[in-house]
Amino acid sequence: MNVIYFFVSILFLIWITRNVLFWVALWQIKEYRLDRILIHLRETRQGKNLLFSYFSLLKFAAILGYGLTIFYDFPRFLYAIIVVSIFTTEAFFVRREYFSHMIRRPTFTLKALIVVLTTVGIIFSLLWIPLTDKFLWLLFLDRFVTVIVAILVFAFAYPTEFYRDIVIEKAVKKIRARKNLLVVGITGSYGKSSTKDYVAQILEKKFSVLKTKGTNNTPIGIANTIHGGLRKDTEIFVAEMGAYKIGEIKQMSEMVHPKIGILTAVSNQHLSLFGSLGKTMQAKYELTEALPRNGLALFNGNNENAYLLYQKTKKPRVLYLCMKKATKKIAQKIITDKKAHIVAFNIIPYKEYIAFDVAIKKKVLHMKTSLIGEHTVENILPGIYLANYLGMNDKEIKHAVAHITPLPKTMIRHESKGITYIDDTFNASPDAVIAAAKYMKVYKGKRFLVLQPMIELGKNGAKEHFLLGQELAQICEYILLTNKNFYKEVQRGVQTVNPKCKVFVKQINQIVGFIATTARSGDVVVFEGKEAAFVFNKIL
Repeated sequence: MNVIYFFVSILFLIWITRNVLFWVALWQIKEYRLDRILIHLRETRQGKNLLFSYFSLLKFAAILGYGLTIFYDFPRFLYAIIVVSIFTTEAFFVRREYFSHMIRRPTFTLKALIVVLTTVGIIFSLLWIPLTDKFLWLLFLDRFVTVIVAILVFAFAYPTEFYRDIVIEKAVKKIRARKNLLVVGITGSYGKSSTKDYVAQILEKKFSVLKTKGTNNTPIGIANTIHGGLRKDTEIFVAEMGAYKIGEIKQMSEMVHPKIGILTAVSNQHLSLFGSLGKTMQAKYELTEALPRNGLALFNGNNENAYLLYQKTKKPRVLYLCMKKATKKIAQKIITDKKAHIVAFNIIPYKEYIAFDVAIKKKVLHMKTSLIGEHTVENILPGIYLANYLGMNDKEIKHAVAHITPLPKTMIRHESKGITYIDDTFNASPDAVIAAAKYMKVYKGKRFLVLQPMIELGKNGAKEHFLLGQELAQICEYILLTNKNFYKEVQRGVQTVNPKCKVFVKQINQIVGFIATTARSGDVVVFEGKEAAFVFNKIL
């Protein structure tokens, strides 16, 4: 019996180590926020499976079934074999995940490393507590892993917040000392990271610019950017501001005092966290409210909710607008009538670049950028307007736009054996997915979309995916979902428009195999969402 227990203990530790890495990674992805973890557990199939998967229910049954060995003289040897079978199977799953490069692990920051090592250490210590039935104890310990990780996350919350407060306070003092620094704040439900990057890239052709990197759009992310990059010669600071509840953008605005604010869009993204679209709009509008009287607020006229907030504000304001098929005459009339302050029109998407015209003031600029996807122009316009506003000449602006580079994992084009692969796995929202899918229209071959269904859409999740299915059915031949979330809704949406469009739910390796055997030269495959990134990385 001791030999069997030693064997199953090794298997148990293999599974537990994998489980600890998974839970710490999940907490990290959700920014150590309990509200986002609860939404994941409540609204996604993956989350529900964490609690009610076949093996979870089997382990609970085995724990309850231990009474059979006491009251009904069920052989304990057979009970041990059941426990061994459970952990042997799970160790096999770990092996498969390992060789498929599918084991989820956190980015090993100091906090994540401490939580991982402490949890594994606690489990390992408890493993050797002498009990009547060691096999039953293994099942109990397995059930406690989630709780231990959560307790440690909460335990580190207070010292983490204390440390963050110190870092933020020092950053505020540092930026307050820069009286002539121009701060541009950018927020929105989607498009804010790309807009931030494009604004910074355009302006840095003439000015010394600092920008928040990646998705560092929290107070501590902004503070770390200030500490790591703000120099004496920095002229402009472009700060992305994200939020999951009312008050967070206000806090960041109070930190950096933006003079210019850009609102890219307001949608149902993260509706589960905000609770309603009205609250989402209120949260995003905090940036505009924080601007000084002589500040400047830019709004995306292509987004209905952003336009409503444009109409609401009494502060100096700018409306930017994309009109793909408008003529020069129409665009200039819009500017003359002050219905918008900058208009992109005559937008022509190509496989490897975009050509478009921009009407601003009394002039028209002919632009070309190596970015792809016509929706990208929407995110470039604020940078063009601010460049003109801050004194860059037309030649400098056109040169800057021509040399913009995309964000990592944002509409990046790759080609292999004649098949085009588009990595757009940085993030996913309904609007972004549709926009990326529309890019595929420039290809004559078959169109594949690998999609991770979206979460945190709240009560609108089913409706959004139904509508998404209707839109995608007009573009794609194949929609490959990486999990079962909202599969039925996407399928119903597709069937109402184009039954010939095929919708599948497949595992990562199955999607890879399907594309390898189905896609041919001239076809295009777009990858949307972080789970789709696993497929992309296996193909290229």
